[in-house]
Amino acid sequence: MTTLEARLSDGDPGAEAGLSAAEAQEMRRVIVSAAAAPAAAPPWWGHSLAVAALIAVMVGAGLFAGRRAADRDRLVVPLALEDPAPAGGERRQLQFSTPGGTRIIWVFDPAFQLKETLP
Repeated sequence: MTTLEARLSDGDPGAEAGLSAAEAQEMRRVIVSAAAAPAAAPPWWGHSLAVAALIAVMVGAGLFAGRRAADRDRLVVPLALEDPAPAGGERRQLQFSTPGGTRIIWVFDPAFQLKETLP
């Protein structure tokens, strides 16, 4: 029974031909110099620009919503009250039709009284 290490080394094409001392030293020098080099600072204006764009979008959305609300208030027309209910006991009607075409007629009877009493 072979170990995992033996199986891996048997299948490794570069196991026999290792690095020379000069190649290993060169690789080590490149890695150490890369680690010692100062990291480039990310641009500071990138985050500031994103925050400024977000604030501009929020202000624009607020202005747009405010204008729509103001337009909606202007479009609502308050209904004036009609003449007071007739004193002679006439019936009054309210008629309207729905968008589907159904006509609805309400008849208001001024003499209507509820005869039942609740216990």
